[in-house]
Amino acid sequence: MSIIRTWNPVGVKEREGTQAEMALLFDKLPEDLTQHIQSLYQPEQLMQLNEIYIQLGQYPECIFTNPINGTISRQRILDDRCNHNHIEIFADFFKDKITKDGTLTAKRKGISGTLHRVSVITDPSVEPDGVEVLGVTVRVGRAMEGLIETMVSGLNFFKPLVTQRQSLLIIGRPGVGKSTALREIANLLSQDPTLTVVVVDKTKELGGDGKTPHQAIGNSRWMPVGKKNHQHNIMIEAVENQSPNIIIVDEISNMEEVRACQTIAQRGIMLIATVHGNTLPELVNDRERSALVGGCNTVTLSGREAERRIDKRKQILKRSREPVFHAALELHSRSKWIYHENIKNSVDAYLENEHCHALRLQPGKAIKTTCVPGEGVFNYCDNPPPPSSEDNNFSSFCSFDTQSSFVSTSGGGSSNPSSLVIAKNNKSKRQQYSRFQGGKKTEY
Repeated sequence: MSIIRTWNPVGVKEREGTQAEMALLFDKLPEDLTQHIQSLYQPEQLMQLNEIYIQLGQYPECIFTNPINGTISRQRILDDRCNHNHIEIFADFFKDKITKDGTLTAKRKGISGTLHRVSVITDPSVEPDGVEVLGVTVRVGRAMEGLIETMVSGLNFFKPLVTQRQSLLIIGRPGVGKSTALREIANLLSQDPTLTVVVVDKTKELGGDGKTPHQAIGNSRWMPVGKKNHQHNIMIEAVENQSPNIIIVDEISNMEEVRACQTIAQRGIMLIATVHGNTLPELVNDRERSALVGGCNTVTLSGREAERRIDKRKQILKRSREPVFHAALELHSRSKWIYHENIKNSVDAYLENEHCHALRLQPGKAIKTTCVPGEGVFNYCDNPPPPSSEDNNFSSFCSFDTQSSFVSTSGGGSSNPSSLVIAKNNKSKRQQYSRFQGGKKTEY
């Protein structure tokens, strides 16, 4: 294991006022449910509470997130199934979202003054004559302090990116902490009086649901989106009207937003944005979002060029353009991140089935790790065999965790080759798998 650098992990804690915001949340819940949750769990346990789920005919549940590995745990909180009394209070909560003709204009709403979010499940059979709520998911939002300093050494991590106006893409699955990280990034960067930081808030998860932004985003300028599918317009509006140095955006999900990112990058403005995913290669193979990391096209080589390749293939995938983002952070859990310092190099290595290097970030440490191309993902290993090794038995070096894309080193050997990874001279079934590129399926 090669430790590149270390720093003092200050530790992660809730911002002041978080407990008061939790009290506002419990005021919105049915009284018997609130009392039962507070009697079941200690305050330190409630720090890990991620969601509360209620639906007619189902048992109500609390969903907790493990801060170490990011896994969730669903726990039943009542012995009786939910009834209309549990649901009706939330129907009243959405009254201001119902038009005169009975149409529900939004199925998601925040609790003013907090970062909490309430989403409803409705019965489509009664629309448009009315709205009947069948279920509710309460997403617990909390502002944290110390996460960025603990995981990436704070502002020191961002200085080179800011100086060179290089954009950062944050990749992670839902619930892993992308929005939490964005809030603290906005807070830290907005403390610099030489920078204008603008937060474009698609779902009001970053700045909260109210007329004034939550203190968690510091001195950033807050631009809530409001209308559905309107984020790309607000992103361009931020460029034209706010003269920003940095624009922060939560969740790039469609082609219009990708184009807006391209426009912002072309104007020399640093962009920090999140996308759903696990590892960088997933975006390469994504039809709508691949441009963020450079995309790829099928290229046909000449016979001479193909002969020079170890795999002898004439059709290969090549990156098609410059990535919109320069660097990427993959959030695998709240204490395990992967940093790709140069997206272009990582994508090129993936398309060539070659190893490349990244940093595995954990509290107080940056450890050099190797990115090993798998089927649509990177697997990460601290001590893999050299790519040119004749023995392509990676299982003798690494134990692969396919769920998290992390691998741990191990000793010993085995005669069975790993089917999860391919070296340049390993003609395994992986060469036959399909990728989607530009809406077309390419077999190779």
